[in-house]
Amino acid sequence: MSYATARRREVNSEINKLYPEDRAVHEWYRFVLSFPPHLVREYLTRFGLGTSNRVLDPFCGTGTVLVEAKKLGISSAGVEANPMAYFASRVKTDWAPDPDGLVRHAQRVAESARSELESQGILDEAPLLCAQNEQASLRTLPPESDALLLAGSISPLPLHKVLVLLDCLSRSRDERYDQHERLALAKVVVYAASNLHFGPEVGVGPARADAAVLARWIAGVKAMANDLRQVRSARETPSVVLQADSRHITEALEPESIDAVITSPPYPNEKDYTRTTRLESVLLGFIRDKCDLRSLKRNLVRSNTRGVYINDDDDRLVSDH
Repeated sequence: MSYATARRREVNSEINKLYPEDRAVHEWYRFVLSFPPHLVREYLTRFGLGTSNRVLDPFCGTGTVLVEAKKLGISSAGVEANPMAYFASRVKTDWAPDPDGLVRHAQRVAESARSELESQGILDEAPLLCAQNEQASLRTLPPESDALLLAGSISPLPLHKVLVLLDCLSRSRDERYDQHERLALAKVVVYAASNLHFGPEVGVGPARADAAVLARWIAGVKAMANDLRQVRSARETPSVVLQADSRHITEALEPESIDAVITSPPYPNEKDYTRTTRLESVLLGFIRDKCDLRSLKRNLVRSNTRGVYINDDDDRLVSDH
């Protein structure tokens, strides 16, 4: 590799980093290849957009454009077909929950989960992870859901803890906080409990025998609460997220309602976006079996011939071009 190529990659890597001052809300949950918030700010400035305008991201992913626009008081709309990404964008643009109430509720849920685990001889605190009850009966996913995961995505004990926490969340469900708590868990599942690595494609690395799921989840919820306090002044800025097909965007948005578009469309390669979010999509119930997965894939925009189905008719959309 030449010096010029290496230097260019180094500069691009630095440019695409999430700056520390931008972490609020953006870091609740992100794609590994999400573009950085400061890039969105630069475009909003170049386009001269302000509080009287509305910006659209037709492939909004995990909501970088929407969150950054909302922080700046600019109305926004996002369209996303992937249910996990849509969920993340919707939660990340909902700044209504009371931060203190969110933390109190999450702590009660975590205590309930901790009590259940301890009754089974299972501990969550990091220094004690090596002293677990190997005879405990661990929860597992239904076979049809487990079959969707990359083999070895998550080890048995962390999976058990995640499933216990999910069950406690369902039993103590509070509509005011439930979505934010589940998004916090999605982040923990991927980055603290799983064996996944991203580089940039998703793969399976060395097995993580155990993980402090509850502790990391509570830390994530507390970080959310701190962010909600920080952005409170902009919480009323309108931001609409639609789970829809951008190929038919005029059916989802009213005419002449958009002033600018900032987006990153699907990469023109063999990337399977359902793999990137597969583990958390299955655990949160967005994909339950092969039928769900097949239906999702068929309805996504595909940018490579490997993803084309015999009955696809996208050619109609460009027949007049």
